[in-house]
Amino acid sequence: MPSRVTSVLLATALATAATGAPPATAGTQKDKLTVYVAPDGKQGATGTKDDPFATVDQARDALAGRTTARDRGLVYIRAGVYQTSSTIKLTGPANSHVTYAAYPGEQAEFAGVTTLSPDRFRKLSDIPADDPKWSSRSRVPASAAAGVYVYDLGAEGIPTGQINKNGFNWQPRPFAPELITDDAAQTLAQYPNGADKLSRTQVTVKEAPKGARDYFSDKTPDGTTMPYEDMLKLPGPVYTALDPALKERSATWAPPAGGSPDNTAYETDGWLAGYFGNNYANDRVRIASVGDDVRTTYPTMYIATDKWTSFVAQNVLSELDAEGEYYIDRWNDAGTLYYYPPGGSVEGKHISLTSFDAPFFQLENVRDVTLKGLKLNGTTGTGVRLLDAESCTIDGLEILNVSMDAIAIGEANDAITAVAEYRTSRGGHRNKVVNSRLHDLGGGGVFTAGGDRDSLERGDHVVEHNEIYDFSKLATYTPAGYMYGVGNTFRYNYVHDAPHMAIQIMGNDMEVSHNRFENLVTNASDQGVIYAGRDYTYLNNVIAYNLFRNVGARGNQAVYMDDGMSGMVVRHNFFDTAQHGLFFQSGHSNVASDNVFKDITYIGHDKLYHEGGKKLPVANAKVVVERFNDMLKVGDGTGFTNTRANVEKWYRHYGRQYPNIRKWYVPVDSKGQVCTSVGATECTDDYVWSSPDSVYVPSHNVLTRSVSIASGDFAYTKNAGGLSVKTFSPDFDSFNVRKENAAAFAFDPATGKFDARTTALNTADGFGPQWVREWNRNFTLEGIGPR
Repeated sequence: MPSRVTSVLLATALATAATGAPPATAGTQKDKLTVYVAPDGKQGATGTKDDPFATVDQARDALAGRTTARDRGLVYIRAGVYQTSSTIKLTGPANSHVTYAAYPGEQAEFAGVTTLSPDRFRKLSDIPADDPKWSSRSRVPASAAAGVYVYDLGAEGIPTGQINKNGFNWQPRPFAPELITDDAAQTLAQYPNGADKLSRTQVTVKEAPKGARDYFSDKTPDGTTMPYEDMLKLPGPVYTALDPALKERSATWAPPAGGSPDNTAYETDGWLAGYFGNNYANDRVRIASVGDDVRTTYPTMYIATDKWTSFVAQNVLSELDAEGEYYIDRWNDAGTLYYYPPGGSVEGKHISLTSFDAPFFQLENVRDVTLKGLKLNGTTGTGVRLLDAESCTIDGLEILNVSMDAIAIGEANDAITAVAEYRTSRGGHRNKVVNSRLHDLGGGGVFTAGGDRDSLERGDHVVEHNEIYDFSKLATYTPAGYMYGVGNTFRYNYVHDAPHMAIQIMGNDMEVSHNRFENLVTNASDQGVIYAGRDYTYLNNVIAYNLFRNVGARGNQAVYMDDGMSGMVVRHNFFDTAQHGLFFQSGHSNVASDNVFKDITYIGHDKLYHEGGKKLPVANAKVVVERFNDMLKVGDGTGFTNTRANVEKWYRHYGRQYPNIRKWYVPVDSKGQVCTSVGATECTDDYVWSSPDSVYVPSHNVLTRSVSIASGDFAYTKNAGGLSVKTFSPDFDSFNVRKENAAAFAFDPATGKFDARTTALNTADGFGPQWVREWNRNFTLEGIGPR
């Protein structure tokens, strides 16, 4: 795997390229619209190079209303660290047409982290035993106490934040401050340590109340969704420790039921964090009390089961027993930090705490604004937010130690897989994120929402030439690239080393091309590097010329087409080392062609709604049916309908690619109600389960021209009465050529190229010399990542 670009070298290169031109000559119009910011700037400064402003806000205000598309403004930000406590807001036409750039050759860092001076740490053993501020010290394990250091955050007014209820389908909230040492996030004190998890061998579910997921509109009998605040009041699961040693150590993780809080003996804010009701969507519940059982507050999203138990006890001072662990005592506003530093000492280390909980920059209703060559370090929220922005550019930024997403373009409503009314908004058009390095993120890389699905208006956002890694550290379903809306592009990016997915598509006409995806979904199951689903109308999303290498092997796939996902185009990709390459699940017209599979256990597999006896309603019927109607059922555009004019736009737009789209239908009875059983005269077996135009039938799917190198066959469904995707698409898996090793195809896995003179594909049916030339010309690993 290519080595990461070092912070210093990258920052220097980006800053040098920050503008591409020296400052304008004094007296020109450009000179009048060029101002400077420096750490030693003063209030009342004029903003010149020799008399710089102290803040970006002052520079913004100095240029407000003076810039146009013809006469752009430029704010040069000189080298230094700018401690950040509030968002820099760039709003409206008055703040448009301006570039905010690091001065050439210099690094400007905006820090939402507070540096903790090593000389202000004290050894725990040096703290007087009777000092009430450190009353929780008695919970520190005796085995680790000699190596623990403490820091009085409260005495310096350093915010300590709080731990919020977060997780899949919960409304995202700022995370607790993270401790960072030498640019590496440390570990909140937990049990067990490292990568180990509590599982059904150590604990069992004693009580499993319904999960919050059971109270969303698609699950309730009356079709209503419980108010969010009421969901938070639902009871949490109850666990019983099976291991006597675990039962003994967990006794201090919370007070006993009905007992009085005592922070000298019991934890005051312990949580369980991980997987509870499935193996792909994380969650957290607070530990309420411990006695014979461990009781929790807050519900899980999915009902807890022993099968999927995989979590840690977190934020537990009594488990601070491994190097790199820390704990912040917030009880009665103590504001104290306990830390077990690597190597047993804080000397010589750069230690900081994320103390900022908002975006560094917010671009709202602006046009043609550029942020260039800056470093943004540390927030418990989002790094940069764009709302209703037009033609803005994020260029050459390094964003790190962000607890949520690095960059967010637009907004979306919550509970993306749980409700049919999913919508994006405020995405603007033609915004770009380029040449940037985004890493050490609790959430995702670039949230990209743009375009209008009702009318198929494009967003035309572009995310390209970036390196995105070490993301999704605190939350699942937070990919490197969220592709939401219509007509957005993610290309030439290097995405690597993360526990969950790289791309999530919820929309149409997206392009994901020429990316390098490596070492992903490493701590998830039933997931994909690229995931899309629960909507038959997410059409014409193109996945092309990408490398997928080292995909987490626990039931994962490179490209996951979930619950009726239709119209995906997967072509000219190289899949290298994975359990599954492709997953076709019940959708229409998915086309996978011209792909190379190497060391893939199964090049793909399918799953049909026909499984288990053709049950109606189908799985997740309410969501997938209402989303289909939302786009392709003619009405007045309210409820789950679209206007006749918009539906006609859909038919014209996709008619050539999907010739039968006008005939697609959701099986309904004579009263227009979704079929719930098979009948003799209506909702017949042929109408529901066989017609190629029924959305429940996986028709018109294509898998062709596959190059299989040491890879297994496509794995067809075995429990659908002999039916499979091939039943409804007879030519499925055609022209699949196989060899036992790459050399037999004269293929170089390092470059993804064939030897055009000697490869066996020159004479293989369905391929030939022209195919080889096209592959070699278009598949390239050059230009991936920041330039």
